[in-house]
Amino acid sequence: MPAGFRRLYKQSFTDIEKAAKAWQRLSEKARDGLSQHRKQVTGPLHKQGWKGEAADSGFYFMENIELRLSIVQIEAQAIARVLDTTKFRMEQAQTKLRNAVKTAEDNHYRVDDDGWVSAPASTDSIPTNDPDGQATLNVESSMLGEYRQWIQQALDDARTASDEGKRALSRLLGDILRDTNPAAMAETVRDIKASMGDLGIQDPQVPDDPKEAKEWWDALSREEREEMIALYPDIIGRTDGLPASVRNEANHLSLDQQLDIAQNDNTIDKSHSTDDYNQALNNLQKLKDRLDQSDGAPSGKELYLLKFDGFGDGKAVIAMGNPDTAAHTAVLVPGTDTTMDSVPGQVERISRLQNEALKRSNGESVSTIFWLDYDAPEKNLSVASDDRAQDAADDLRKFTGGVRAAQGDNRSHLTVIGHSYGSTTVGAAAAGGKGIGADDVIFVGSPGTTVANAGDLNMDRSHVWAGASHNDPIVNWASGLTLGTNPAEHVYGANVIEVGNGGHSSYFHDKTPGLYNQARIIVGQQPTSAEPWGPEYDPIMEVVPGL
Repeated sequence: MPAGFRRLYKQSFTDIEKAAKAWQRLSEKARDGLSQHRKQVTGPLHKQGWKGEAADSGFYFMENIELRLSIVQIEAQAIARVLDTTKFRMEQAQTKLRNAVKTAEDNHYRVDDDGWVSAPASTDSIPTNDPDGQATLNVESSMLGEYRQWIQQALDDARTASDEGKRALSRLLGDILRDTNPAAMAETVRDIKASMGDLGIQDPQVPDDPKEAKEWWDALSREEREEMIALYPDIIGRTDGLPASVRNEANHLSLDQQLDIAQNDNTIDKSHSTDDYNQALNNLQKLKDRLDQSDGAPSGKELYLLKFDGFGDGKAVIAMGNPDTAAHTAVLVPGTDTTMDSVPGQVERISRLQNEALKRSNGESVSTIFWLDYDAPEKNLSVASDDRAQDAADDLRKFTGGVRAAQGDNRSHLTVIGHSYGSTTVGAAAAGGKGIGADDVIFVGSPGTTVANAGDLNMDRSHVWAGASHNDPIVNWASGLTLGTNPAEHVYGANVIEVGNGGHSSYFHDKTPGLYNQARIIVGQQPTSAEPWGPEYDPIMEVVPGL
């Protein structure tokens, strides 16, 4: 007799459904608590500059609370996913079972309360020596075997679903929150991978194209979106086209996970060495420290972590203000020797750009973005080649396309700024494919943009701007050599803006024409112009001060 027939046939799965929803709510509560704690507790304390031994102890305790809330958010969401999946598969098995019984009974077979299938009563009176009757019996016997097999298969499916669900749930234990567990967040990564693996659940296949990624996200339910953020933060956080708030939340979870892995359990990804992880730990901690300082920042000054990578020199994409809703958006691509060590200084630069732009925006919102999603060249021979810029070009095009996709109908005025070798990267991106979709492009302190003319940038050259200080050694000694024409020269065809006579970093200093004019362009206003560098100008003869 088939074991478990009556139980599965009559079983209600409402209790599993209720349990899954309860775990989903717990995950959401933990998420909300984490957000409020950062904005209302640790954020203001960081902003006040609380320092000293008591501060170190206090922050350690509070960050431990935030870590636990993150773990609850993730693992509770995973439990809800396991329960939902198990319920769905059990219901499928139940449907298969009921269909088998109904089909058998519709064909006059008898199915008793224990699931045993018997031949139709009409076959009981067929003489065994009747050839036609024997043929009928053979058919009936064949079908009898099939119905019994269908019922048994349904019961086996239910048992498999139950066993897999039980095994997956056993991975998600509360002891991960014990005080003595130094690698709790790293353990969540292992837990989720193992639990989803038990159920045969694959990572989400998010479209690579930003527009398609946005459509994919919009089609998800609220519960599905919460699940994606909690269980796959690394995937969601790096996907261009998704909302900035979503990527920021996912990347904060992923950052905590990657920090814990680098510090306590770097065997999860064996493709990196111990030295690689030590460097990553240093990079990620610097990134987290800077982000922590902006927790609880006023509206418009909050930071959105849109992408990061701790390995090597480190990469980070950070927005100040929400680019999805801003009326004006600027993307700053930095240049030579920019690493994770540079994050605080680059955040300061986009803050200055935003401040100046807001003064001229007539009350409209402004978001500024620091884009270091490429391996910026070091101060060696790599800076003389456009290889790094060409390698980054597609990623930059994809990012600006993602900004547009995430904005939807709120088409912001988009400006892309390339500083130093960043201008080479912006030039390569704009010249390739269908361009970068910017309303305006600014080159400052440029050693060259990979092209000879502004007309090669897939945009109206009247919206290409260039600024070069005569005291900028990068412009004086590198521009016009291996990376292309100086964009501030006559022959390039860009609009040359006044930037002052400072050094290579002066374009972002307060109270300088370079900062003022970039801000004007960001909000769609006319900047003050300067005379382009003409053929009569010889940069070799220019006095070259230090940086």
